[in-house]
Amino acid sequence: MNEIILNLEKNSDQPLYIQLYVYLREEIRANRIKKGTKLPSIRHLAKHLSVSKITIDNAYQQLLVEGYIESRQRSGMYVL
Repeated sequence: MNEIILNLEKNSDQPLYIQLYVYLREEIRANRIKKGTKLPSIRHLAKHLSVSKITIDNAYQQLLVEGYIESRQRSGMYVL
């Protein structure tokens, strides 16, 4: 997967995890993140975006609940 280029607005009224979730959802919908693509690990993406792992996990969980991604045990998150 290409590196995620996203400027999270830390002073926004919108929580960081929602900003990330919306960004990833739109990238998936527009097919810029292709089906079967493995998303970055929570730890890696948290470090890359300078946010907590909880922020990344919350965004991924929302994508998971809405059916945009799947969790593969011991492997990671993949786009559906």
